[in-house]
Amino acid sequence: TVVVPDVDPTSLQHEDDVGAATAAVAPEFTMMAGEFLSLYSHFLPNHSKHAPPSDKKKFHAVVCSFFLDTAPSLPHYLLTIYHMLEEGGLLLHFGPLMYHWSGHGGLLPGDKQQDARTNDNNGGGHPPYVNAAHQRRNKHLDRRYLSSIDYTWEEFRYMVLQCGFEILEEEMYIPARYTGDEKSMMKVVYDCAFLVARKKKSMDG
Repeated sequence: TVVVPDVDPTSLQHEDDVGAATAAVAPEFTMMAGEFLSLYSHFLPNHSKHAPPSDKKKFHAVVCSFFLDTAPSLPHYLLTIYHMLEEGGLLLHFGPLMYHWSGHGGLLPGDKQQDARTNDNNGGGHPPYVNAAHQRRNKHLDRRYLSSIDYTWEEFRYMVLQCGFEILEEEMYIPARYTGDEKSMMKVVYDCAFLVARKKKSMDG
């Protein structure tokens, strides 16, 4: 049995919290809030005029629990995680494929533009082949609802490989509850996928 966290996070905080004995040790436990790409896109090459962080400043591992299917653009998330990791670093994923940005802004019969060239009022992230009726009906939506794609697990793992990872472990259909009450007579159980992938080292090719 493994207890998580296996280290008391308070032991990694500032001197004021844990005493003078750790004064020389920089805090290693931090929290950040915000949109994932906004926080970590600086790891991407050519993202800004500044060079991306060196391997010494990258992560040993990135653990995603019930997270990657919340991405409005899964390929962008996977590429960012790849560049966040040092060579040989690990990506651990666990969760279902529910896709948070799915189910909104779908096409109805008659929504397609007969001639995309006549769609001069395209805006707000709408694809060029939809007509004005579709745009009016969905103008209140975040544009990410209109561009997100629901990927199968086969497509998911293919993108992981194409990013430059090698898959070390993979297991499907693991039942898991999420924010469930054990005493409740109704419980929601997800069939989850588990994956461990390693960022290939330069010598791996």
